[in-house]
Amino acid sequence: MERRWLLPSRPACCSLSGACTYMSLKYAGLALAMAWSTPHAQAQSNPCGAATSDRQTLTLPEATQLALAVDLRSDAAKSEIATAHTATAIAALRPADTVALDIEDFPGIGIAGDIDSLQVTGRFSRVWERGGKREARQMLAKRGVGVAKASLAAARYSVAEEVQILYVEAAVAQQRVALACERVKISLDREVAVKKRVDAARDPLLSGARAASDRMQAEADARRYAIQADNFLAALGAYWGAQGEFLTDPDFLEARTSLRSVDPGSLQSPEIIRLEARRMEAISRIELERTQAKSDVTWSVGVRKYGIEDDIAVIGGASIPLGAHVRSAASVAQARAEQRRIDIESQALRQQLLRRAVQYQRSAASALTEIDTIDAMLLPGARRALDLATEGYARGALSYLDIIDAQRTLTALREERLSHLRTYILSETALARLTSVNDTPGVREEIQE
Repeated sequence: MERRWLLPSRPACCSLSGACTYMSLKYAGLALAMAWSTPHAQAQSNPCGAATSDRQTLTLPEATQLALAVDLRSDAAKSEIATAHTATAIAALRPADTVALDIEDFPGIGIAGDIDSLQVTGRFSRVWERGGKREARQMLAKRGVGVAKASLAAARYSVAEEVQILYVEAAVAQQRVALACERVKISLDREVAVKKRVDAARDPLLSGARAASDRMQAEADARRYAIQADNFLAALGAYWGAQGEFLTDPDFLEARTSLRSVDPGSLQSPEIIRLEARRMEAISRIELERTQAKSDVTWSVGVRKYGIEDDIAVIGGASIPLGAHVRSAASVAQARAEQRRIDIESQALRQQLLRRAVQYQRSAASALTEIDTIDAMLLPGARRALDLATEGYARGALSYLDIIDAQRTLTALREERLSHLRTYILSETALARLTSVNDTPGVREEIQE
């Protein structure tokens, strides 16, 4: 089957005048998504009878890549990287040379008017950088590029995190719709069976009313869950300006794996990466401040012309600032203090990440235990009870209320299982972000670049 990406098409203005930019395409796509999503949630009248075969199935990696390709936060971070690269080019430049022209001893007036004492001096000066200042500047600028790249990784990480959460919520809502539609089908079949017994005077009218009420409640639940699912899908599609309807992967929720182990050394986050980049920048700043201890030498050479005669002299000189070592030591101490602050902040953040990772792991483990218990014991018992109630009602030994009670118990267990499944997936997804930064290759490559 041919797969079509749900990206916004190019507006007509771009093909006619060429004035539309890539940014305007992104805004146009989001506007189209808003126009589609607003009435769509209200148009869901019969979710169980609506055909969904024409909807495209979108996996989580596909949705993440589509969102990353459009979100403007990445563009802002890329602009920061471009700015940092210009800083590296500037850092490679040596101090500018100086050309000076001095005019002094203008002719006087009165008695001194005949004295020609005018002097014109032309001078060329150049700074001789010592101590490796230029190389230290270049390294500091290079570290600045690393900080900017960490900002890009953080931006893409945030987008991926938001998309993952919305995708999970949409998948859970779709599963609730499926459970509600299953209840609708069962309620319709039972309503027909009860109506036959009521018409045959084997059951009271109350049984028929309860059967119809149960069916209408199931239909109302299906519509409510369908609206919730469409709202989540619309919010998800707005990340890349989806112009058509789509569904999440039907196998996404049940694709469970083993619990992730928590290794404190493997915990990672964009904040940690940014702090590490800033730590490297602080180290480079320390090296740069250390080079300031060796004073630069400014040398100059020029010529001086005296009066109107042909008297010309060659001049030269050099200057070295004093006290550079004292100022360098103070600046190095300040840079070292900044490095220590970043180190402590990084350690505190890692401590917080470890606590969060333990919470996510325990939450996922508890949810998985509950799911296994429901699947192994509670659901089979509830299904057995419903079958026995249905069989007893068919024989006239039980009332329809017994069927309703058994059905409600089974429905509550399925809802509880789905709630635990949601907790497990969200916890595992969050834990995966902490242990591998992100499972999306595009984000991982941006961070490790």
